[in-house]
Amino acid sequence: MPEQESYVPITGLAAKGDPILQQGSSGSAVVELQRLLTAAGFSPGAADGDFGAKTKAAVMDFQRARGLSVDGIVGPATWAALRAPAPTPVSGLREKIVSEAQWGVSNAAGIHYQQLRPMDGINQRHKLPLYTDCSGFVTLCYKWAGAGDPNGLGFNGQGYTGSMLGYLSAVSQSQVKAGDLVLWARNGQGEHVAMVIEPGSDPLLISHGEESGPYTVQFSSSNRYHSGATVYWLRLPSVDGVTREVPPTELRMLRARPEVRGNTDAPSEAGLAREAVNPPVTH
Repeated sequence: MPEQESYVPITGLAAKGDPILQQGSSGSAVVELQRLLTAAGFSPGAADGDFGAKTKAAVMDFQRARGLSVDGIVGPATWAALRAPAPTPVSGLREKIVSEAQWGVSNAAGIHYQQLRPMDGINQRHKLPLYTDCSGFVTLCYKWAGAGDPNGLGFNGQGYTGSMLGYLSAVSQSQVKAGDLVLWARNGQGEHVAMVIEPGSDPLLISHGEESGPYTVQFSSSNRYHSGATVYWLRLPSVDGVTREVPPTELRMLRARPEVRGNTDAPSEAGLAREAVNPPVTH
């Protein structure tokens, strides 16, 4: 008699009859999962039908790269992403992210600074009037461009500077590309975030730090109003088709702080009106 397959169910079946799988599941559906993960560039080990720790790690890496909720559980959204075409190529995706931010500059009169969760406009592209803060604005740009959630929350309308700091990969300023983010943090708390649109020795940013935003501003000008804060240059690896990047030790240690790992409430983001003391740069 063939060995009976076993699944550890959570809430039923996913679309097309796909079972919901997690660590401890086994059988032919796990084999299919492992094959799809391998084809997508995420190694779960041998396709042996055993959902063990290595398969769970591969699932979480895949979820992270695709902007899904990172829980290691294979439900409808993860099955759909595994069977979907590969992500948009890097050049086109970065251009789309920047284009969405530039739309914000062009429509600044209809965009107002307000900390709202769930994020206003998360399911309505180019909503006007729009009420959002700095982290909400860059999240919308990624969502509207078709990229993954820079908060790692599957675009559930939550997230803020702290969730970005705990989720994104750190790069050096010399590695920054258009569409990456710059984030200021103080004592482990995110303070302000903006998008890079022109990299270089003094990158040009689009920032929504106060009521007159979004606007363009040089990094050096914005940085003056965050004296004493630590600067992080951050990237969502899946924008470049990268499945995993290990951040530097400092950021890994910061991620271990409970307030960075778990808090999804919008804090006081201190960029605000201080950036507008000098007229915004226009190009």
